[in-house]
Amino acid sequence: MQRALVGLLSLALAAVLPGQPAFAQQGTITWWEHSNPPHNTYSKELVAEWNKKNPNTQVQYEFFAMTPYFKKLSAALSTRSAADMFTVIDTLLPSFTTKDVLAPIRPEWLGYRNLEDMKKAYLPGALDGYIHEGRLYAVPVVSSTFSLYLNRKHFREAGLDPDKDAPRTWEDIGRVGQKLVKMQGSTMAREGFDFAMHSSAWTMWYMEGLIRQHGGSILDRAGRKCTANGEAGVKAMQVRSMYVHKYKISDPTVSVATNALPADDMPKGRVSMFITHAGSVAQFGPKMMADVKVVPFPQVNPQKPVSVVYGFALAVNPHVPEAKQKAVHDLIRHVIRDPKQWYEKTSYPYPSANFLQLPGMEEARKTRYLDVFINDLSTGNFVTRTPYFIEISDAMHRAMERVVLRNEDPKASLDQACKEIDAALVKQ
Repeated sequence: MQRALVGLLSLALAAVLPGQPAFAQQGTITWWEHSNPPHNTYSKELVAEWNKKNPNTQVQYEFFAMTPYFKKLSAALSTRSAADMFTVIDTLLPSFTTKDVLAPIRPEWLGYRNLEDMKKAYLPGALDGYIHEGRLYAVPVVSSTFSLYLNRKHFREAGLDPDKDAPRTWEDIGRVGQKLVKMQGSTMAREGFDFAMHSSAWTMWYMEGLIRQHGGSILDRAGRKCTANGEAGVKAMQVRSMYVHKYKISDPTVSVATNALPADDMPKGRVSMFITHAGSVAQFGPKMMADVKVVPFPQVNPQKPVSVVYGFALAVNPHVPEAKQKAVHDLIRHVIRDPKQWYEKTSYPYPSANFLQLPGMEEARKTRYLDVFINDLSTGNFVTRTPYFIEISDAMHRAMERVVLRNEDPKASLDQACKEIDAALVKQ
């Protein structure tokens, strides 16, 4: 009854204030996101446009460092203290949907006849990672993967050709990196290559790609037992650590990267090769990108490429009244209305069906390495889907730190990680 009354009230107010969201009487909508400077800047622009057009329904926007944000969001959803709208990463959807802490997305409120009609507006499979038991729970704005960035200047200084000598395999990185690394006495002044160490989410993306390339997985098919300590996992961890201990081209203490700017060692010239996402093209800017070349994600076997994909999407708090949920859908329509602007502002491929036909995409293929990112997307799969993604990624991150920072045995460290992961999975 209460919901019906709220709905009637919203309809009445919409009739009084044409063009205004049905939620206009409530005043504010709150929106949380992870930190990513170009992405956050564009979101702020969208919020400013919205607030100018909708003086009675102001949006309050906040962003937070990525991995801490995911934990903050998870806790806030459990305690019903989350924002009205929030940006989620696809890996957390199983955790959120099993806890029933997301409101179903209403395609008809976004201008589509139904979910099948909405799917036609997106690339095939783009919505699949956000669908649970036939209902959509988030609207994607970013579809991404990882590729290898090279500093052209460093290559030339080292007598290397960034086109001919660009690494294709993990071992290539070690060999090329030995020519790129710079030492000042016994101190490494510039890394030849580095993996990001700042975030368990990034550790999972790297390790998933490496383990799959070696023919394994982090969990068994049923998702009930850790298999990361198998042969494929051990080989993956050996690759993860060999640039520090075998090739000696990486030193985690050189990095100044942060959650907000995980690839910041590249523009600062502290590393010559780094694996990061398409959004780094916008973060670095055209002046820096003139000295950068992007090549496909390194492989164990380049003839059988395997990569990982992930995405960010907009979700709705289920604990706000239905009228406010509809107003949040109006905000989502505002945010996603221009895929071309999303790409130009953030450099992330946008998963709309017509993305590659949008004006300027042909040029982006040549000048912003869009072809490289699209190719890596085409060989990728979403990372492990489990309600315990945070627990698993934290365990894998600790395993990586033991091996990379303390030179512990990869198998023993992964055995410890699997004990921790299996303990979490028992809760299922």
